[in-house]
Amino acid sequence: MTQDSDQLIIINQNWTNEDGTHAGGVSTGTGFTISWQRGPLNEAGRNGAFLIEVLESCFSQLEYFQKSGYKSQENIDALNYLDKCIEHLKSRRERRASEGTLGTHKPDR
Repeated sequence: MTQDSDQLIIINQNWTNEDGTHAGGVSTGTGFTISWQRGPLNEAGRNGAFLIEVLESCFSQLEYFQKSGYKSQENIDALNYLDKCIEHLKSRRERRASEGTLGTHKPDR
């Protein structure tokens, strides 16, 4: 649970399978609920959000702010950090695809 100075409360539930692998979860706060992917794509199919998609949505919203009356240096900084996060997650996805482990619960090397 996260709480900031505005009393915003975010509740994160992370689920684990009996073998210790990630089994999805839910993150919720005022105005949002994210149901995370449960199980590997090749077994469970598409049933929840992926972190990269949520980060890309945040990036898009900040870009919108920058084109409006809400532009700021802090938004530029946040966009730069989000861009780096997204870049690293895409790199991981590409590596796992080339290794044949994308969409599985096989651990990273």
